[in-house]
Amino acid sequence: MASSSANYSASSPSILPPSPGRHKTVSSHSVGQSRSPRIQSSPILLQPLPPTSSLTKESVYASELELDKQTRQLKQETQLAEALQDQLWSVERAAIRDAQGTWSKLQMQSQSNGKGKGRRDSWGESNGFNHPPQAYELYRAIDKHDIEFIMRIRDHAFDILLQKNGNEFPIVYASRLGENWRDIVILLVGALSRYVNHLEPEDFEKKETLRTLKALRANLKLAIDHTLLHLPPGQTPVLLSSYLQVLIMSEGDNFLHRAINDISLLLRSSSSSSSSSSSSSSSTTGTSFVQPVKEAEEIVRKFCTKELRGVKGGVGDVEEYIANAALDLIILSSWSLAATSLGLDNLPTHTFARDLRTYVTFAEALEVNASSLGRLNSRIRKLLNQLKDLAGDSRKSVRGRLRDIQDVIDKE
Repeated sequence: MASSSANYSASSPSILPPSPGRHKTVSSHSVGQSRSPRIQSSPILLQPLPPTSSLTKESVYASELELDKQTRQLKQETQLAEALQDQLWSVERAAIRDAQGTWSKLQMQSQSNGKGKGRRDSWGESNGFNHPPQAYELYRAIDKHDIEFIMRIRDHAFDILLQKNGNEFPIVYASRLGENWRDIVILLVGALSRYVNHLEPEDFEKKETLRTLKALRANLKLAIDHTLLHLPPGQTPVLLSSYLQVLIMSEGDNFLHRAINDISLLLRSSSSSSSSSSSSSSSTTGTSFVQPVKEAEEIVRKFCTKELRGVKGGVGDVEEYIANAALDLIILSSWSLAATSLGLDNLPTHTFARDLRTYVTFAEALEVNASSLGRLNSRIRKLLNQLKDLAGDSRKSVRGRLRDIQDVIDKE
């Protein structure tokens, strides 16, 4: 048994446990030989990108959502701005009504005591509306000759008188209906005139008043042209001078002051050049003279529409009104020269183009200031005396008086 063990031990190879140091050396060497070369980092997507068509659809959808969002936001901002603007306009309109001691307060006064601007309202009182009237109601009232309803609109909803319904303004519509509606046309033009007459100078600087006056002038100009274009053969147009008068009145005192200043400059120029032109007339021909009267007439005639200016020979009552207005411009301008020299007040303008009222005021001013007029130069004194003698000659028509004044002023 022992021998067999010994044989086994001798024939078997000796297997020794490896030493720790040698095992370590071999392990590190074998690991170094098995490591793969270093690969550079390159990130990759775990999931593939969606196709381009899907991306396009998503972008379009997102854009539409954003557009809808911005549209809603813009709409809200617009509604808010409009609400704020309406509130602001309401405040401004209330301030205008409080400040306008003319039209709005006249309405309140006419309801309480029937007075407006110191005189009795010739149309009397009218009842207000429980609900705001509509334009079609006005046209229905015109058709039915409902004067009371039209007067209520005039007193409590004046702007409706200037609003177009369909293709026509109220005054043009009433004119088109024929001769039987002349009283309605007179009522409408009278309402426009009354509105203008009760405006104060400061009212012409307010935006709301200016918008109303712009619409008023459009109504009147269309009424003038309609009257001329649809006039039956053999008939004479009526109310044209009234239309023209309200047109000029709607310009306010600023227009008159500018016109008076321009004519005054021409009158002063003509007075200074009259002596020199007369001394050189024998040696010079074709001299151009200053013509204040002609210029005054042209200033007024500019308010006529193209159709009215194209009427051959003019329209009788229109030519009378133009002559009256031109004559009053000469009177007001001549007195302005004297008033500037003497430190006096100018003549009032509310009598402009109202028959002989401006001349009567002028004659009274001459009488009151007779002692001061001697200090004027001889040319202005002569001009004032000529106007006193010729402008008030009631034996002649206003066109005849204007021609007499033109003969002594424009042809000197």
